[in-house]
Amino acid sequence: MFTWAFPAQPARAQQSFSGSVNDASTGAPLPGATVHLSGPALSANTDSTGRFHFHDLQPGRHNLRITHVGYKHLSISFLLRPNDGPAKFELTPEAVHLTEVRIAAPFYKKGSQLLPTDVLNADELRQKNKSTIANALEDLPGIKAINTGVGIAKPVIRGMSHNRIIVNNQGIKQEGQQWGSDHGLEIDSFEPGRIEIVKGPASLRYGSDGLGGVINLYPPPIPQDSSFKATLNTLYNSNNHLFGVSAMVQGAQNGRFYRVRLSGQDFGDYAVPATEFTYNSYVLPIYNNRLKNTAGRERNFSVMTGIKKKWGSSDITVSNFHQKAALFVGAIGVPRSRQLTPDGNNRNIATPFQQTNHFKVASTTRLLHGRNWTEIDAAYQFNARQEHSDGHGRLAQGTLAHGLDLHTLSANIRYFQHKKNESRIWGLQLEGQQNSRRGFEYLLPAYRKFSSGFYALTEWSAGDAFLVSGGLRADYSFIHIDATSEPIYKDNQVVRYYERNPQIRKDFANLSGSLGFTFQPLEDFGLKANFGSSFRMPAANELAINGVHHGTFRHEMGNSALKTERGFQLDLSTDLRVERLKTTIALFGAYYKNYIYLAPTAVFSSSLDPDAFPEGGQVYQFQQNNAIYGGGELSLDYQPTRFLQFRSALEYVYNLNLDSRLPLPFTPPPSVFSEIFYTTAIGGDTFSHLKLGVNLRNVGTQNRTDRNERPTGGYHLLGASVGTIFKIGKLSGNLNATARNLTNQLYMNHLSRYRLLNLPEPAQNYSVSLSFNFATL
Repeated sequence: MFTWAFPAQPARAQQSFSGSVNDASTGAPLPGATVHLSGPALSANTDSTGRFHFHDLQPGRHNLRITHVGYKHLSISFLLRPNDGPAKFELTPEAVHLTEVRIAAPFYKKGSQLLPTDVLNADELRQKNKSTIANALEDLPGIKAINTGVGIAKPVIRGMSHNRIIVNNQGIKQEGQQWGSDHGLEIDSFEPGRIEIVKGPASLRYGSDGLGGVINLYPPPIPQDSSFKATLNTLYNSNNHLFGVSAMVQGAQNGRFYRVRLSGQDFGDYAVPATEFTYNSYVLPIYNNRLKNTAGRERNFSVMTGIKKKWGSSDITVSNFHQKAALFVGAIGVPRSRQLTPDGNNRNIATPFQQTNHFKVASTTRLLHGRNWTEIDAAYQFNARQEHSDGHGRLAQGTLAHGLDLHTLSANIRYFQHKKNESRIWGLQLEGQQNSRRGFEYLLPAYRKFSSGFYALTEWSAGDAFLVSGGLRADYSFIHIDATSEPIYKDNQVVRYYERNPQIRKDFANLSGSLGFTFQPLEDFGLKANFGSSFRMPAANELAINGVHHGTFRHEMGNSALKTERGFQLDLSTDLRVERLKTTIALFGAYYKNYIYLAPTAVFSSSLDPDAFPEGGQVYQFQQNNAIYGGGELSLDYQPTRFLQFRSALEYVYNLNLDSRLPLPFTPPPSVFSEIFYTTAIGGDTFSHLKLGVNLRNVGTQNRTDRNERPTGGYHLLGASVGTIFKIGKLSGNLNATARNLTNQLYMNHLSRYRLLNLPEPAQNYSVSLSFNFATL
């Protein structure tokens, strides 16, 4: 709740914004509340009298979010005008809060306003106690992860992943070798200040790969002037004895600001509730319930500096992600007994292993023009991925099987316009890529790629209840793939060459659009609908890959005749709050023309060339067929008392290849995730709140599988959590402990790579995280 008297006439000069935050039940000021402005990405904490202050804001519409432990979050959109007096805000006491009511706000401030969107802040991410970003999102409806062991994971949105979803980090699309199931997100899991997950077609604003959804990772807000803050986060997992730590310092003075973060993780071989597994009908042992050679380590850093003045702001961030992760021996080649026998060290990394380094320089500039403004994002990324193995029986120099070096230059330009009842954005996206290869094996060729897109989005509101949004986009892209021939050896001599792929030159052009509306006649009830067309251009691996992909246990072959995928999607959702119950229903359906997927063939590698593929297998080739997708999510949030809260989320994905009449591969099974929390105020000077929780994940059997894809049985996972907030002088922090798979159940994850080796998921695991905050204003 808030009150504010607006003057009649707006102005365009820079101005300040101040206010106070009080307890709605008592009227007492609330010190320590966090006030976040999402437009300029600023944050402030209320002082001992509940007051806060922002300097040099542009007039116009802003989005404000206020949070405080023990109170319901407040999220509003307001129009800032000159000579406004201090705003007054009130927070309603509540030990735990229901999902906040999202008031209709400009499209460009809130992301894809008409598509289902989930948001996690930094505190919520830490409470998950997960070592990867993808796994931290798994409790949200419609979100899953493809796992390779415990240190490598990539997100899945409504059954789509790889090149069908986009991960934006600091406004720039993350570019690595995301086409591979064994390639995780090369992003520090401690780094994001907030994560926004858009479920549904987002190609219109974000580009070709946004067919299934977008994950936006936002850094912490720009620090306020004359401030200094330091944090220390730690994490421990009992299953693989993971130790993680991240230290961050940030501050601002005279319009200049900075942030520095250093992070690291070390983990050992992980435990499973099994003593054997089956590889090609052979039963092999798992000694001491641990998968040998699944350890790893991670070292990351980021440095940001910038300036904020009346004309706007500009910042630059230099970051580097480095991970070295061992791969279970059965994942690459045939496991031998010596590779399975314990060596007395559960933390060493032997072959096979993969090493990934992602270096990034990114800059964001914001130029103010009265109520309008321009944003410019620019970035350079260098993704270096190496896979090391013992050669798989090939003549090899060293252990480097695959070396993929990807250079990417990106630029985004957006111009925002705001009128009384209308908001508009004009955008231009440019991206250039160059990929090269090394190593004694062939999988992906060298290529060069350029993409460009221009779009226009508009949003019009009729009062506070009705909002209409629409847009158009035009894209052009080309890809040039080099021809590749690999030598065939006999008696250590090259006797001939085998062509893996011819030279490929492709151009693509597309038009797409969307139209939707939001109708919220009551504060506790709202409807959303969105219809749009989307597209996706074939990726380099889909056009030209040709080799045994040990990461997926098959021979993969590209198809140079592939065309652009075209999708037509309809999304519907509704929110209803009745007293202490909140319900969200989201339904989606889509028709895809020329859907690209890997299909098994009757051909084996040896029939292609026995000398080129001595360890080959069945050939899977990329093909195109028409397909349909559908499904939905149902979320319930019920709070019977101030101290007790129950949440449950059901999700289901259905798809069908319209030509083969079979399901598409790697479809997540239906599942329900439920949790109940009890939160109480302790009332002590050191520990203020205690939160206890129990959760249950019910996953159904997945029998709807593609040809030659194995079904997966259902399972139930029981978990628990406990957390508290503490304060000692100027030092404050959080202590969280979680337990997963409490019953030590043996189960298979349908999206896990290791499922193909009949390897179960990790055994019982206990996690503890401790966070410290040091702040000086």
